[in-house]
Amino acid sequence: MGEFSHKSIRASTLAREVLQWLPALLLLGSFIVPYTAAQTNGIIAGVTIPIPPGMRKATDKRIELIVPGFKGGQEAYKGSVDPSEIITFYQKQMPLDGWNQYASLVTGGGLMVYTRNNQSVLISVGEGNGETTLAIMVGTTNP
Repeated sequence: MGEFSHKSIRASTLAREVLQWLPALLLLGSFIVPYTAAQTNGIIAGVTIPIPPGMRKATDKRIELIVPGFKGGQEAYKGSVDPSEIITFYQKQMPLDGWNQYASLVTGGGLMVYTRNNQSVLISVGEGNGETTLAIMVGTTNP
C-alpha cells in the first residue's frame, strides 16, 4: 500500500512539472511551426471580397465609379503566392460566400467571373516582375 501512494506522489509531481513547463513548450512550438497568414477581406465598391493569404494591396489607390444604376470599383494586390494557389482559393471560397461562377479562363494565371444577385466580380491573376498580381473588379447594378 505504501508503494501505491509513492507512485501517486510521483505521478502528481510529474503532472505539476509538465504544467509548469507547458507555457514554455507552447512558446517554443510557435517559433518552430511556420507562420501562415490569415485570409483577409477587401471591400470594393461596397462589396466584401476575400483576399488570399500572402497577398497585399499593390497601392493605396483604388478606382471607384458611381453613376445612376451602377456602382463599381477595382483594387490591385501583389504577393509571392503561386498563381495556381490563388485560382484554387477563389474556386473554393467564392461559392462558400454565395457567388456563382459565370465564366473562367485559367492558363497559369487566369480570369474568373462570379455573379451573385445584381453583383459581378471579375478576378484576374497573373505574374509580373517576379510577383503574382491580383486585380479584382466589382460591379453592382441597381434594377
